[in-house]
Amino acid sequence: MRSLVIALVLVVTAGSAFAQPVSYRLRGEVPLGQKPQIEVSAAEAVTDVKIDLDRSDGKHFTLKQGSLPKGKAVVLSIGDGAAGKASYKGTISAKPAGGAAWKSDISFDTLVATPIKVSYDAAHLDLDKHVLQFKVSRAIEKADIVAIGEDGSELGKGSATFNGAGNDWLSVSWTQPANTRVMMLKLRVAAADGVATNVELVPWSVEIAHEDVNFATDSAVIEPGEDKKLDASLAKINDVIARSEKFMKMKLYVAGHTDTVGSPAKNRKLSTDRAAAIGAYFRKKGLSIPIAVAGFGEDVLKVKTADSTDERANRRVDYVIGPASGAPPFGGAYLKAKVTWKQLR
Repeated sequence: MRSLVIALVLVVTAGSAFAQPVSYRLRGEVPLGQKPQIEVSAAEAVTDVKIDLDRSDGKHFTLKQGSLPKGKAVVLSIGDGAAGKASYKGTISAKPAGGAAWKSDISFDTLVATPIKVSYDAAHLDLDKHVLQFKVSRAIEKADIVAIGEDGSELGKGSATFNGAGNDWLSVSWTQPANTRVMMLKLRVAAADGVATNVELVPWSVEIAHEDVNFATDSAVIEPGEDKKLDASLAKINDVIARSEKFMKMKLYVAGHTDTVGSPAKNRKLSTDRAAAIGAYFRKKGLSIPIAVAGFGEDVLKVKTADSTDERANRRVDYVIGPASGAPPFGGAYLKAKVTWKQLR
């Protein structure tokens, strides 16, 4: 929110025998919870400093300062802190030492700005169709969005107007070239009173295509010859890091899975151990970004099977690179598994 400080010079009426004894500066725009303020400065010693104001909603306010020495200033709060825009009209008066009482008309506008809170979730973001849905805490007039690519450049942008809407999910879309990937979305929402909020969303993640490691039955040991598969995967991971590390901090997520042979508890542990073994291999090979591992066991099957079914496609591991901060970049059935991600050192 911008801060509005305006210096206003009081106009001396014709025939005055002295210069204006006081002047004021207005801090007219403040956040909710504060009151606008007026700073009154004395050009000469004065008494009976008073400001009478009528607000646009009909309320009257009187601000008083008994005396003010020459060269000194006092800050007085205006109004009652009610949210929104307001216009004030009234007078400021003072009595100079040894002089006649002085009065001048004043008028100004203020804004007690209620902040806009923006909420969103992954389920309301469609990167393929370039549409973001979001909710706001108060009515807004407009939303602007900018899509940033993996190289930090602007891919495209869009905007939408809402005419005071704000009670339901709102949508804004953007354009971007084909075969490009969004790293970050910059959303700006603005209300009619000029209050705006900027939000940065990082929906970016990259799933690394790879050949799965073959483990021996009930084992999490990487067998000789399987390291070539991991080295090929690591090369792809490092390629993604090289492209994007200057624009964001990243984390590698290694998610292990099993088929339905064996008990669910045993499979959960086995998949966790295998994911940890792969993560440790990448770390030993010099991968410097944070690594998180988790085992989903048989909870997220790639091929639906009955219990105790030997299905090779379900014995797999996911390698996904996402932002270093925030939630792991997994959705759908993954969220129902309620796993604990372990950070590798």
